[in-house]
Amino acid sequence: MPLTEEERRLRRMASNRLSARRSRAKRQQQGLDLAAYAAQLAVNNEAMRATTGVVRQNYDLVEQANRVLEADARHLYSELERRNAQLRLLGQITRVPMDVPDIPAHLTQLYGGLQEPLPLPPPAPPLSYSSLPLLPPSLSPPLQTPPNLSLPLPLDIEIEMLFQPEPGQSDDVMDDAASLPWL
Repeated sequence: MPLTEEERRLRRMASNRLSARRSRAKRQQQGLDLAAYAAQLAVNNEAMRATTGVVRQNYDLVEQANRVLEADARHLYSELERRNAQLRLLGQITRVPMDVPDIPAHLTQLYGGLQEPLPLPPPAPPLSYSSLPLLPPSLSPPLQTPPNLSLPLPLDIEIEMLFQPEPGQSDDVMDDAASLPWL
């Protein structure tokens, strides 16, 4: 049976209402979905902020530990340089060959800056009795032996005794060498 114009118009209106209702429901669902997504993003952002704070604190702690370790490394490097200089000086004073290894270049670059170690002076020629100036007995200093040394000691003990500063003395290498009474 054919539909009249009025029936078609009523059916179209009912169809349009149903379509509008579905469209409104769909739009409302999309809004709810977007609100849930925004809430989830807010939770994720807060979690990331908290994680970032913890990571930043850990980074600061590691950075501080690195600064302490770098200061320790610089101190140890300077101590190594000082001890090497003392060994070289001892080798020159005692005329005992000292095999003092050079500090690797990468350590010098890391901890010694661009400083180059001071070159050692050339070794002094061996002393002979004929090259020593003669002083009258009244002006010559009395021969002094190292304190508490009656028997020869192993070289490592002698070296240790050479570089032990006396109370009130500087720990400087040159001061130590100059303060030795038996040289």
